[in-house]
Amino acid sequence: MNPYIAAALAEMDKVNVSRLEHPGDAALDPASCRFLAAFIRATASAKVLEFGSGFSSLMIAREIVAAEESSLLSIDSSARHSALARESFENSGVQAKVEFRVAPLKPKFYGLRLLLSYSLPEGLLEALGPFDLALIDAPPHHGYASEAAFYDVFPAVAPGGFIVLGEANSEGSRRAEWNGWLDAYGDAARPVLLEGIGNGLYVVEKFEDAPRGPLPAADSLVTSWKTLKSAGRLLLHGEP
Repeated sequence: MNPYIAAALAEMDKVNVSRLEHPGDAALDPASCRFLAAFIRATASAKVLEFGSGFSSLMIAREIVAAEESSLLSIDSSARHSALARESFENSGVQAKVEFRVAPLKPKFYGLRLLLSYSLPEGLLEALGPFDLALIDAPPHHGYASEAAFYDVFPAVAPGGFIVLGEANSEGSRRAEWNGWLDAYGDAARPVLLEGIGNGLYVVEKFEDAPRGPLPAADSLVTSWKTLKSAGRLLLHGEP
């Protein structure tokens, strides 16, 4: 097992996640938060990116605050969730450098696959990176948003850095994402599945910069149809 993952697993139970602070089911589960904090310590990550603002933003800010030239860029598709995360952070008194951005989800083609993508300016992540670590905790009810976020963030993570993804135990789309990542980046990335932490985590180590390879076409039509349905629900009902 990767030594950083092993170190985080050994130390995560020492990380305090207060029940008074944790907002419950709407946030990344407490066990995943503890692992995330311990993993940031183990890797000495200073520059962090996350998709999905919330309690995790506060956990990350607490861990990076002591590092030199540390920062967190926190992106969410919901203006409400972003505002709540910002308020929680500002009320905490943590003096870390944190920037919150809102980026609505919109359909975008990745090869033949139509996925829900965070609408960020082209090249923004690469310009603000490279990042030591990225957390992707996209809303599970918006299918395939995590897959698109992975393809967008991979070029912005430094070689030797990591991408952590939540909700790994989910059936269906998460398995398709796994296959997509392997096809896209091959030996440039190595994913590890941690099924026993919360709702499951993927920890992906990036070994080198590499162009995205061809994505699996077998289920592209089904995936694109589901993406259009999710986009339609967003158009009708908006973000919560």
